[in-house]
Parts: sequence; C-alpha cells; structure tokens
Amino acid sequence: MKYIDLDEIKRLILEVLIAIGVDEEVSNDTAEGLVEASLRGVDSHGIRLLFHYVEAVRSGRLNPSPRYDFVETSPSTGILDADHTFGHAAGIKAMHHAIELAKKSGSGHVAVKNSSHSGAMAYFAHEACKQDMIGVAYTHATSRLRNPNGRTSFFGNNPMCFTAPMQDEEPFCYDGANSTITFNEVRRYGDIGEILPEGVVADSNGMVTCDPDEAEQLIPIGDYKGFGLSMVVDIFCGLLTGMPVGKDVSKMFGDEEVMRQKRELGQFYSAYRIDSFVPKEQFKSRMQTLVDSLRSEPSIDAESSVMAPGDPEKRVKKERLKTGIPIPEPDYLRFNEMADKYAVKGI
Repeated sequence: MKYIDLDEIKRLILEVLIAIGVDEEVSNDTAEGLVEASLRGVDSHGIRLLFHYVEAVRSGRLNPSPRYDFVETSPSTGILDADHTFGHAAGIKAMHHAIELAKKSGSGHVAVKNSSHSGAMAYFAHEACKQDMIGVAYTHATSRLRNPNGRTSFFGNNPMCFTAPMQDEEPFCYDGANSTITFNEVRRYGDIGEILPEGVVADSNGMVTCDPDEAEQLIPIGDYKGFGLSMVVDIFCGLLTGMPVGKDVSKMFGDEEVMRQKRELGQFYSAYRIDSFVPKEQFKSRMQTLVDSLRSEPSIDAESSVMAPGDPEKRVKKERLKTGIPIPEPDYLRFNEMADKYAVKGI
C-alpha cells in the first residue's frame, strides 16, 4: 500500500479530467466526490473509479461539457436534465437546487434524468447538512440483486442515503445499498486476488459462491426486505424521472459497445428544513444525545463500543486525514501511468 495525501490525489484527478476535456466545474465536483468516498473508507466508490470514468469519456458515454436544464415544477419540486454528464456533478447541482427550494418551501425535491454513475450518495446528502438541513439521496443501478427465491436478478443494488446535522461532530449518515457488499467491491476483491465472504454473492444461476470471478448477482439483505427497498428506490429514480427501470437499467461495465452507450440513469435528491418543524439547534442537540446514548449501550466486545450508522466511516476519515489515502500498488502504478499519458504531475 502507498499512502497519498488527499490534496495530491485530488489534484491528479482534477488535472487528468481537465486534460481529457472535462469541464472544470464538472471535474472539480467529480474529484471532490471521489476523494471524499475514499477518505471515508468507501474505496469501492472512491478514487479508483477514475480509470473507469476516463474510459467513459473517451468512449463517448460521458458528456464532458453538459448543458444542464432545470425545470421548477412546483414551489418544492424540480427536474434536472443532466445531459449525460458525470453523476457526481449532476448530483451536486441537483442538491443545490433542492436546498434552494427548501429555503423557500420547507423542503425541496429534485429528480435527475439522463445522468450517470454518481458514486457514494453521502457526498450529496452531506451537502444539505452544510445548511443545517436533512439530506436524502437515491440512485438506481444495474440489475444485480438476486430475486427472492429466484435464479436471476431484476433490480439493481439501489442505495439510499440519509444525513442529519449533529451538535458536536460531522452529520449522522446512513448510506447503504441493499446487499452486504457492492459489485464494485466484488471487483476490488478480484483485482487483489482475495476470496469473498460467504453468503454475499451468487453466480449466473443464482447459486451462492465465494469466487469474485464467478460472481454475477448480489444477495439482498433480509431477502425480500432488501429487495423491496431496491424497488422503492427504482420507483423514485426510474419512474419519477422517466428513465429505464429494473432489468432495463444500463450496465456500468462492459465491452467497447457497452461503454459507448449513455447510462440514462436517474437519481432523486431531497433537502428538508429542520426549522420548519423544530428549532434547528434543539434538533442538533437531541440528535447528538440520541447518537451518544446509542454508543453508550453495552457491547459484547469490551474493546469496541456500539456504533451508530456512519461511525466506521467517521473513524476511517479521521485516520486517513492523518495518514493519507491508501492505494494498492497496482492502482498506484496506474495513476502514475495515467499522469504520464496526459502530461500531468504524478503522485
């Protein structure tokens, strides 16, 4: 492992994206989102996705210079056409619209169409907390979640994120998909030659496997419950945006023909003004008390405490701000090869 300062890796990502013709604002939003994911330990959705995104720009899948079209459909709702650009940039743009709607109406909700892969959803939901609002973010994804009692998949491993500001620390954050592991994480296991945990993936026939090279489907958490949550997200992100749903959602990875196709993904972002319900300082204080009370509950392992959602990511972020972001040797070499290719400074 190499440990790289977050500002250095963000600079490299930003310079590479600009070098291949990506709009500066889009590049900055994307670099920020990728680094933030890695900083929080969500490595499957972090900086290593740069390689995929560069390929997507070069193949024509991603629009490097979008012309956004936002339509306010009511005092609290709107639709953003992302013009097939990076999902990170589209998501930040949409959340900013949601925040402005919430300032006027108490809550704001923006459906995004013609978007692409948006990485970790916490990046967007946290944006609302900067304004002392509650943030919610959804996206749908490629069909990967095994159907209950089925051999095939229908819905994607569609994640949802909920954030709320706290008094004395970074916001509370639940950010999770509906399986124990994401498929980007499965790919990472394959890249480093490790066997998967038991009971988290299935092969093309729906049979459980631990081999990342055989993995085709993800096992939903709680069986039909996790599957049901993915369907709910698809309703928000597919039906309310007019984008494809279920098995018709496009593939993220594939051959040259696949990589030339636009993703046509949908996302959905919401911001809620806390002071429309209770004084925001009162809420933040009670939110802090709620989380602290949870952490003080008795634990089975005396050396570790009960954790609230988001606590593992907060711990990793605190550590990586000191040590830097860990990068496996193969990825480190690829980053520097990419830097040489596009005539920017390496890491």
